[in-house]
Amino acid sequence: MQSFFIRAGAAACALSLACASPVVAEESSTRSIAPNTDSCPNSLTPPEPTTTSEALAPGQPSPTPLPASDTTHCGVSVPAGMVVPPEVLASAFLVVDLDTGDIVAMKDPHGRYRPASIIKVLLALVVIEELDLNKPVQVSHESAAQDGSAVGIGEGGTYTVEQLLHGLLLASGNDAAHALAQELGGDEATLRKVNDLAQSLGTTDTHVSTYSGLDAPGMSSSAFDLALMYRAAFANPTFARIVGTDHIDFPGYEGHPGYQVWNDNGLLMNDPHGIGGKTGYTDDAHHTFVGALDRDGRRLMAILLDTTADSTRPWQQAQALLDAAYQANSHVATLEKPAPPVEAHEETPRSESTGLIAVVGVLAALAISAVLLRR
Repeated sequence: MQSFFIRAGAAACALSLACASPVVAEESSTRSIAPNTDSCPNSLTPPEPTTTSEALAPGQPSPTPLPASDTTHCGVSVPAGMVVPPEVLASAFLVVDLDTGDIVAMKDPHGRYRPASIIKVLLALVVIEELDLNKPVQVSHESAAQDGSAVGIGEGGTYTVEQLLHGLLLASGNDAAHALAQELGGDEATLRKVNDLAQSLGTTDTHVSTYSGLDAPGMSSSAFDLALMYRAAFANPTFARIVGTDHIDFPGYEGHPGYQVWNDNGLLMNDPHGIGGKTGYTDDAHHTFVGALDRDGRRLMAILLDTTADSTRPWQQAQALLDAAYQANSHVATLEKPAPPVEAHEETPRSESTGLIAVVGVLAALAISAVLLRR
């Protein structure tokens, strides 16, 4: 029954302009195999941009570079017996168990890439934390006129915060992102808040230059960092409910009729075990994708960065990667920071320090004895 409604909804959207979904341009270049990242090419910054999206404005200072990322594992790491499907063309990916934090498979997990719209997760979490979901928001001309993907809110229209969150996460609306940011105190205040949230989640490769995901100087994240963000997000009931919604009835404005907004996450819409995620695309980020499945109570999430849609859609690449990961019986790393091994702190260092303390104690005792004898 679900597939019927998916097909019916898709057909209706194809015949009508009322269904708001982002128009995605295809890359001018093609890719037949995934890039090799064994040499850690993106340990400092994302790949060179091919557009002027990151050109500094006159008088704009260059962003402060982040410290070098972890280069322990830059190539592909998978459990014994697992093979990465050839249709996975991402420069970086990570598959993680949402409940345990175990990383089943990864490639260049700390490599820096442009996240595009999947970074909207941070804005969504800040909004959920700070704003009343039922609060009405009147849309300004500036919000309605934002560049990029849009859910279709109109100047003068009134929407609840929750409706705007649906527009943000289902249709990746930059217009909804701007409207929500103004409720949080404006663009600068919102950028501070999303960067603070990223840092509080333990990220090390992330700097958010635009809360919508549009490319800008200094924009950076990694598969590992995004896994931290989305693991926290899926633990939030409001976020999980919204990204798991296939479509909603969206209100119109100023005489314009309402319409349906459909989720643009193909994994959710086509896999019966899908529980949501987020899509992203810019000319310099290429395709980015987050998608999660729940199979028999085991929830795995895949994150893909810098991939293409040349032969296989990003959601299909994620599905193939997740299919392979579900067959694995072990993991290669964890999102949780392990406690330092006891041996590293107690074995040799402790014995040396204990010996030193003993020698100091003996010398002190001899000195005291000498003083007493002189008396």
